[in-house]
Amino acid sequence: MQEPHLIKKQQYEKVKIILDLGKQRYVTAGGNPKKYRAGFKEKDYLTDEERQEALTIMRQLFGVTVKDGYAYCQDKSWKLPD
Repeated sequence: MQEPHLIKKQQYEKVKIILDLGKQRYVTAGGNPKKYRAGFKEKDYLTDEERQEALTIMRQLFGVTVKDGYAYCQDKSWKLPD
């Protein structure tokens, strides 16, 4: 069994790879690399699957859960927009 910190490191690296892929597509399309904004649908140059995978991993890394239209993180919760 892997150590928890190694698993988190691997998850972080996977997210970084996905976001770097989107940034490379943005730059290839003529965008300014300093103005790349990850996570904005239709503007981040990620497929829906890549965006969802990155989101799922980031939620695991940062302890965010989503249930019944609410997000929960660090003993706080807020209603998500419809």
